[in-house]
Formats: sequence, structure tokens, C-alpha cells
Amino acid sequence: MTQYEKLITSLRKNEKQKVATICYAENDGKILFLLRKKEPFSGHLVPPGGHVEEGEDVESATKREFLEETGLELVDLKLKMVTSEVGPEHYNWILFIFVGKTKETNFVESEEGSLSWIEKEKILSENLSPIDKLLVPYILDETDIMWKAEIEYSKEKQIVRWQVEEMQFLQE
Repeated sequence: MTQYEKLITSLRKNEKQKVATICYAENDGKILFLLRKKEPFSGHLVPPGGHVEEGEDVESATKREFLEETGLELVDLKLKMVTSEVGPEHYNWILFIFVGKTKETNFVESEEGSLSWIEKEKILSENLSPIDKLLVPYILDETDIMWKAEIEYSKEKQIVRWQVEEMQFLQE
């Protein structure tokens, strides 16, 4: 069992939770965001990402999903946070959150929503999802600390509980 599989097992709260990944990818002081067309977080800016396929490595899934949604390759990928989220439909995740970089800035349009580069300092003033606004300071803190977050949503998709703590995780 890989370190990622062990982590998934330790964080899983129920069988509804799907494993997914996103990446806050930076280029020239800006981070690429997607304005989501559908749930979860429809109408909000989120980092590109998606589901981890059965038998797929988490890092490979991150690179694949990012490439599919943006046409850009990720480099310098680093795991920054893992969340265990429970709530109504579309809000049950074990989410691996990476930071990384892109060599290029010219993205392709995505069926998932419209893409835009946002200056790193201005991210918190943008239309991020409510949970991203709470987590971004941890994710973009520029330390080597990895974080674990537990999040619970109400039936109305509101955050009713969230907790972040430092996580010990050795990559293979």
C-alpha cells in the first residue's frame, strides 16, 4: 500500500467520498483558476483538477487532469494539503491539494469553465469558493508544512465545521 493509499484510508469518513486532486499552479506571480460551470462550487473560481481514476497514482492524476483542463504541463509539483470533506451530493471528497508551476501561460479553453490567471496577492479578493478562501492562506504559505483539513458541509452546502492541522506525510 502506497503512502497515498494509507492516507486515503486514514481520512475516509464514508463510502461516498471520492478521491480527487487540484493544483494551485503558478507562473510569473499568477495562479491559474477555473470559473466552475457545475457543482461543486458552480460559479466560483477553483484550481483545475479532477477525479483520481481507479489504480492511478495521485500525482499522475494531478498532472493528467491539469493537462486535460488547461493544456498546460505541471512542474515542481508539491503536496500541500489533503482534505476529508463530507456533506450533500457533490461535497464528499478526499482531496489532494498540490502547488506547482507551469512553463507556459497560454492555456486551452476547458469544458469545465473559463480559465484565468490571477495575481497571487489578489486571490483572496476574488470570487473563490468559501472553503478555498479559508484554505488558501495555508496552501500558499510558502513553508514546507503539509496540512490536513477536515470539512463538513450542511445540506445547503454551507461550511458548518472545518479544522486544519499540520500533517506528517513522507512521500515515497
